[in-house]
Amino acid sequence: MNQPEDGDSPSTGAKYTLDFRFEGGCLTAEAGGRVATLEEAIAFFRDIAAELRKTGAKSLLIIDGSEGIVPDANEFEILATSLAGEGFEGVRTAFVDADTNAIERIEVGEIIARGLGYQFRVFNSEALANLWLRYGRDE
Repeated sequence: MNQPEDGDSPSTGAKYTLDFRFEGGCLTAEAGGRVATLEEAIAFFRDIAAELRKTGAKSLLIIDGSEGIVPDANEFEILATSLAGEGFEGVRTAFVDADTNAIERIEVGEIIARGLGYQFRVFNSEALANLWLRYGRDE
């Protein structure tokens, strides 16, 4: 785990956790805990971006088992634009909603992110996400 023992994010003190693995050029981030605000969601992705920069990964698998907010369209726009220059550019990113209870709402974020040039897809299955990371094409 790359978070402090109390589970606080180094960026904001949010109560989410991130476990990182780097294998075969792909960074995997497994998330747990709670993301309660837009600011915490931004910090969450910035913490992942910091690990991306450390590893130099060209693909990213986020397995999100955290609880909390799902941004609305306006908030997704703020989130995506706030991450410009953080390290997601050119990184194929698969986001798995581990609980599959918010996939439709998270897909709004996919549409916004892709519109801003991010290689970002949302999945309800880790297996499908891995297939896309390895073999998928961006249309």
